[in-house]
Amino acid sequence: MTDSAARRDGAAAGAVEVSCATAPVRVWDALVRLAHWTLAATVAFDLVRDDGDRLHRIVGYVGAGAMVVRLLWALVARNHARLAELKPSLQGTRAYLRAGAPRHVGHDPLGLWMVWLIWALVLGLGVTGWISRLDAFWGEDWPIDIHAWMADALLACVLVHLLGVLGMSWHWRENLPASMLTGRKRGGDARR
Repeated sequence: MTDSAARRDGAAAGAVEVSCATAPVRVWDALVRLAHWTLAATVAFDLVRDDGDRLHRIVGYVGAGAMVVRLLWALVARNHARLAELKPSLQGTRAYLRAGAPRHVGHDPLGLWMVWLIWALVLGLGVTGWISRLDAFWGEDWPIDIHAWMADALLACVLVHLLGVLGMSWHWRENLPASMLTGRKRGGDARR
């Protein structure tokens, strides 16, 4: 019996074909995971403790620093961590949605938009938090107002991100939070 005949007979009997292409592949390196979880912890802390005290500012600067390190890493990294893999496009997003949101090994097109939005908000929060403490802006409300608006926008983005991770984990039948802990995802049927 040929290999194709065996696959056909197995498929007819309801058997699931397992190939080496479904073996786990390394996607997220240690620095990507460290930056992700550092950012998650600092954002969670600062969203809860939002009084603007010294500890809030230090934790916020750590989060912004983690984003700067991650962006610098993207310039020299390989595979899914590199900057070339982090370029969202409207055309790619439309095609992705039309195709029924197929699985990706790295970030899917919707995830790429969220990555950049969250990073921009975190860096903006770092800048507006710093500006609000400068003598040149003493008594000005706009830096604090912008900071508060960005914090609210970041909270909304985090909630959408978490819902997206849960939804795509269900849609793709893959534990995405685990991949950000282990750095590995299922290989095989994915794009990019």
